[in-house]
Amino acid sequence: MKLLSVNVSRPREISHDGKTVRTGIFKQRIEGRVMLRELNIEGDGQADLVGHGGIYKAAYVYSVENYRYWENELGRSDCAFGQFGENFTVEGMLDDDIHVGDTFRIGGTLVEVTQPRVPCFKLGIRMGIPGFEHVLLSSNRMGFYLRVLEEGEVGAGDAIEPVDVDPECMSVAEVNNLLYFDLGNLEDARKALRIKALSPGWRGSFENRLAKAEISGKTAEGFRTLIVDRIERESENISSFYLLPEDGKKLPPFMPGQFLPMRLDIPGEPKPLNRTYSLSDRPGRDYYRLTIKREPPPKDRPNTPPGRSSNYFHDRLKPGARLRVRSPRGKFYLDPKGASPVALVSAGVGLTPMISMLNAIVETGAERPVWFVHGARNGAEHAMGAHVRRLANENDFVHSYIRYSRPAPEEMEGRDYDSEGHVDAALLERLLPEEGVDYYLCGPTPFLKSVFIGLLAGGVAEERIHFEFFGPASSLREGDDAGVSGGDCVDCSTEIEVTFKRSGVTGNWNPSFGTLLDMAEKLGLSPAYSCRSGICQTCICSIEDGEVEYVEEPLDLPDDDAVLICCSKPKTDVVIDV
Repeated sequence: MKLLSVNVSRPREISHDGKTVRTGIFKQRIEGRVMLRELNIEGDGQADLVGHGGIYKAAYVYSVENYRYWENELGRSDCAFGQFGENFTVEGMLDDDIHVGDTFRIGGTLVEVTQPRVPCFKLGIRMGIPGFEHVLLSSNRMGFYLRVLEEGEVGAGDAIEPVDVDPECMSVAEVNNLLYFDLGNLEDARKALRIKALSPGWRGSFENRLAKAEISGKTAEGFRTLIVDRIERESENISSFYLLPEDGKKLPPFMPGQFLPMRLDIPGEPKPLNRTYSLSDRPGRDYYRLTIKREPPPKDRPNTPPGRSSNYFHDRLKPGARLRVRSPRGKFYLDPKGASPVALVSAGVGLTPMISMLNAIVETGAERPVWFVHGARNGAEHAMGAHVRRLANENDFVHSYIRYSRPAPEEMEGRDYDSEGHVDAALLERLLPEEGVDYYLCGPTPFLKSVFIGLLAGGVAEERIHFEFFGPASSLREGDDAGVSGGDCVDCSTEIEVTFKRSGVTGNWNPSFGTLLDMAEKLGLSPAYSCRSGICQTCICSIEDGEVEYVEEPLDLPDDDAVLICCSKPKTDVVIDV
């Protein structure tokens, strides 16, 4: 391990997004030797003394191996030492290998690792990439801070010599993942609190997490282990995975259309991946079934890595493998006992929640009219077609219609598929009754936009159109490029009124603001903030009336009468003490 560069800067003011920002992130390499003091390096300074500097953050360390990673990831080679705001650019000290609490000798000093970095929006300014702090956080390549146990001189070229390893042996990457991603892991939170060197800020976060769990009388929902029982191929790029409970106990119930959250420990990944996949069979079985499409690199970006989780399922998961899952959830679901006619409309692998809904309706025996309308490229990519055709043949109330956009030469219209082209609103208008149908949509974004807009134009009431889509419903109308997810549908309104009581300012919410902090700034207010990521809690304020929701899950949820305005938006009219 080696110290490659010492980097310092004094705070300065810059213009950003129409505002003046004071920052010390623009570190520059210095030559020669310099004193590392208890509070910082000689010649260095911090603008935000809440988030940076002090006894437990005297120097920030980042590894040159991470530089190589980001140069490849971002396709750039202009990153000079100090680019990430670090004081020490080092070699051989990756976050997976260094433990919080480890001690080292660097030159004439003795230092101790106290915590991972807390990223803020100023890193995005430094990198010229808005929001890069979130990218850094998701990579788990954070770097770490040092406490100075013995002051002394340091300089480029100094060897970094291990002195002691913390007895808890929790790596910087593990502690970082625990704070930001593994929120329900209370056992490891207790373990982290046994690290004597852990900084007060991080210690307080873990203590608050445990205290909230105790006060509420419950612990955060843990994970349950499911075993892959068997794998069945559904098409050339889609397979079904049947999961059984390891403990043999009954599986939690769910509504048809909901998804299964899971945490995947994939070898070679720097941290577990959180993913959600729709359940593709009806509730009440003794298994869960996930039907997953192998996701290749985008056609317009062939050098982009393929889907990490989907390829893990297809290439590396075998019967007997274990998966950590939470209980099913999601707001996109159907009540199979309803009476109104139903149109289950999908494209591609979007059929997975529709199969669950179809199976559930048939299971009730209520003979509820249902149209299963699906679009695929051709038979090679069409999953579960035989199953749907069988249900339609066996049940008069089930109607199936399949469209192929690019049928193979040997496939015949009327035998293998019903017509050529894409599923659209015109087709639905021709197939379905004029009134009283509830529509459930799932598939790629262009498909959703086309069908959603077409149904509205054809006079279908919006409350009868249900869809699985990540982003505001207005995005489907306006043509915004939002992405599809296994998550919940999020709808926004421009009629919600937000009152910043102390400032005497009131305005109507618009989704373009992004967060309540953005809205306040657009209205000329200047609330306190630092990270803009729900991490530091600088922006916390009282909410006197109404409800909010978080567009980005904060590090720790505030009390019910408080709100972090940097990462929240209103659900109803709200009154905030700003």
